[in-house]
Amino acid sequence: MVGWRSRKSPERGVSKQETLTLTVSGKGTGSGVITGTMAFDRKDYGMNSGIPFIKIADHVEVDIDLKAKQVSGPRLVYQQ
Repeated sequence: MVGWRSRKSPERGVSKQETLTLTVSGKGTGSGVITGTMAFDRKDYGMNSGIPFIKIADHVEVDIDLKAKQVSGPRLVYQQ
């Protein structure tokens, strides 16, 4: 697993540290999958109001599912 921290800067001007944990599979095979999940509360970023007549949840979940296949060149070398 790979832990990654990112600064999020919504339009409201609030920045906070969030953690996105990624899982990498298929290292050294020429193809693989990177998956990850993170969640946050919109109110923590100053997004207290929604769009008129549209209901938006406060709890937001972000799922990452990236599939890759190396089509040319030498195999990648991974360091631990």
